[in-house]
Amino acid sequence: MTDLMQIISNGAANIKLEITGEDLRVFSDELINRAINEVALAFRAADEERLLSREEVKDMCGVCDATLWHWNKRNYLKAVKVGSKVRYRLSDVKRILGGTNKTVDNGSK
Repeated sequence: MTDLMQIISNGAANIKLEITGEDLRVFSDELINRAINEVALAFRAADEERLLSREEVKDMCGVCDATLWHWNKRNYLKAVKVGSKVRYRLSDVKRILGGTNKTVDNGSK
């Protein structure tokens, strides 16, 4: 079987195909797997960008409010303001817990 996805992606307009039931099943399985992978990737990205409260970060890192304040001032763990609330990106917390000592640079001074 010629790859049906490749035929479609080549942009051939007004084509007629004769395919077997098995070809159609393989094509549908491929579409379903692609959709599952894209949704899983989106969920992982959303989880990484999840915002944590001060309390959650303090519990995860075993630190106090003053340490979070110092980390924010030194760009070690940058806080994100959401209205009047202070939040921290899960990806940034994982970065510091993983031991990499890169500072966060969001372009502001």
